[in-house]
Amino acid sequence: MTNGKPIALWAVPRSISTAFERVFVERGDFKVFHEPFSASYYYSEKRQSDRYADQEPKAEYNPENVLATMLDPSWERRVYFKDMALHTKGMMTPEFVSTFTNTFIIRDPIPVIASMNRFWPDFTLEEIGYGMQHRLFEMAVENGEEPAIVDAADLTANPEGIVAAYCERIGVPFIPEALTWEARRIPDWEMWAEWHTEAEDSTGIKREPLEDDKQLPEGQEDVYEHCLPFYQELYENRLRPATV
Repeated sequence: MTNGKPIALWAVPRSISTAFERVFVERGDFKVFHEPFSASYYYSEKRQSDRYADQEPKAEYNPENVLATMLDPSWERRVYFKDMALHTKGMMTPEFVSTFTNTFIIRDPIPVIASMNRFWPDFTLEEIGYGMQHRLFEMAVENGEEPAIVDAADLTANPEGIVAAYCERIGVPFIPEALTWEARRIPDWEMWAEWHTEAEDSTGIKREPLEDDKQLPEGQEDVYEHCLPFYQELYENRLRPATV
């Protein structure tokens, strides 16, 4: 693998993770994969969800095939990818986790649940993702890592400081110019395009307070209570902004 292990950004849904990934697309010095294991979770012969049960499973999306592509030694740039930790169900072993430099992006559960409730009113507790993200974090720590954790509200409040701190933690140069870009379609996002319209239409990570949903949808109290402790522990370990 050129220039070290692939860098993983493990997210929960609706956590500003695609905008953060966009920074690494714009840098130009990484080979960026977008949610590669989502295809394994939903569409492979080893899929873990029946959400798309009417779709014929594809062997090319099997986890071992996706991983082999990402670890292909012929890539000329270091690999960076963003994915939901939940998509690694069935493959989340210490060996798998140790394949990557593991980083995380988190967000308060209320706006995540509210947004998921609008997109997929039938979302499962597993699909909300907090439990699997926390478990993957634990495994990274058990492997001796001190993972970089970005909180979405911190990111939008101080994008330069947070991205600089993140780059410092993972040992890559901070490129301020990568925080702004031209609005455009990203071909690699096509599989989940309806989720990423805002990120494609954006022109950067703007320094402004995150406009969050403040109201928990009716009937989702148990989901919130399940997610909150996982979020709180990662939040206590989050990055603080660097001075830039």
